Amino acid sequence: MYLMKSKGLSRKQITLDFYLGGFILCGFANIFLFQMSPENWGIGLNGWITVVARAIAWVLVCSFSALAYGALGYCLSSIKLADRRIYILPLLFPVAEVLRSYLFAVMAYGPDGSLSPNFNWGSLAVPASGTILVYSSRIVGFFGLTFITVLVNLALFLLIKRRVYPSLMILCAIALVTTLGWKMGESQQTSRKILVSSVHLSETDDMKTTDKTLSPPSGTDILVLPEYSGIEQNKQVSKYLSPLSSNGVAITSIVNGRSPKGTNRIIYLSRDGRVIERQDKTFLIPTGELLPYSLQASFKTIGRSSINEDFRYTQQLERGKQLERVYVTKDGIAIGTLACSGVSALNEYSRLTNEGADVLVNTASLAFLQPNSLYHVYARNMARFQAVSNNRPFVQSSRSGQSYILDNQGKTLVESSGQNNQILSAEVFIRQ
Repeated sequence: MYLMKSKGLSRKQITLDFYLGGFILCGFANIFLFQMSPENWGIGLNGWITVVARAIAWVLVCSFSALAYGALGYCLSSIKLADRRIYILPLLFPVAEVLRSYLFAVMAYGPDGSLSPNFNWGSLAVPASGTILVYSSRIVGFFGLTFITVLVNLALFLLIKRRVYPSLMILCAIALVTTLGWKMGESQQTSRKILVSSVHLSETDDMKTTDKTLSPPSGTDILVLPEYSGIEQNKQVSKYLSPLSSNGVAITSIVNGRSPKGTNRIIYLSRDGRVIERQDKTFLIPTGELLPYSLQASFKTIGRSSINEDFRYTQQLERGKQLERVYVTKDGIAIGTLACSGVSALNEYSRLTNEGADVLVNTASLAFLQPNSLYHVYARNMARFQAVSNNRPFVQSSRSGQSYILDNQGKTLVESSGQNNQILSAEVFIRQ
């Protein structure tokens, strides 16, 4: 509607309007920055700085990321005819989202950070992943899903304007692509079945001591534990893992070494509690495992440089030297695991899938966020996207937040209820 009415507006006005609209969109998308729990950070923020630190991060991220939408408005304003602006919008909007993702990466960049399109809070593809449109992602990808979403809105707008024929053509094309994507996953529903389990822990609990209520069912092939679960320190670890199948594995992560030189290390344990595989995390999360240079400069400017040093020696981790790789059990089950923020890493789960992963796993600890944080909504939609787009079951085990098991069609087989300690189990299909 705005584009229809924008014919008499100057290029400067349209660019500014799009920038302000983008700032508002990014503002809502990144509101979870105010839902962090600073008391769970090793740096121990307290007093006024707990509010100021989050506000600074929010303003920096929103103002910088919104430049992508200002660029979108600038490009659209160069098109003279209103109808052409409307029809070109679905093509340019995904490009703006890619640019926005990279701008976020620049603002969030820090020691061992990643300049990649893996920061997609606010992307239209995220809420679309909670709908049947997600099946189209098998054909068009993540940003292609944004393209599909804008097309749906365009079709509805044309329908309102009584342009029925082009509207129906667009909707029929989307329905066809979505149906084909759904069909691509149905063939796997008759393949080999395995039993997977996921442990959910409350914010303050760990597995250094055995809790019988969290014992995995007999014959479990893959047991996923939260990040930093502490199971490797449990003196009865072999007894706890004894219900696993003969070649079953348990997956968690540990802090390997001390900050700032330590790593977040994913480990695989055999049924008898031996560590049989080690992989260091390569995609570090801003403010969780690295402090962005933009925030370091901000803290220095307001005279709180001590926060930078506190973070460096309590939370800073190094990026792994090698990318996470697929691990194949003796039963031939190929597992691709990422830790913590892995669910948002577009490239990494697809890479692991291309390397032969049968099951995608995320071992997480989200205790730095409040239990009702909007980030958990984002993570859940991204988990569904990862499952569907890669056509693989997805298992998340978390401390706080949510834990769940999804099949390759994105269906939730089982999920955590509340924040109490619990174990989830389900059978999933994998490739023959």
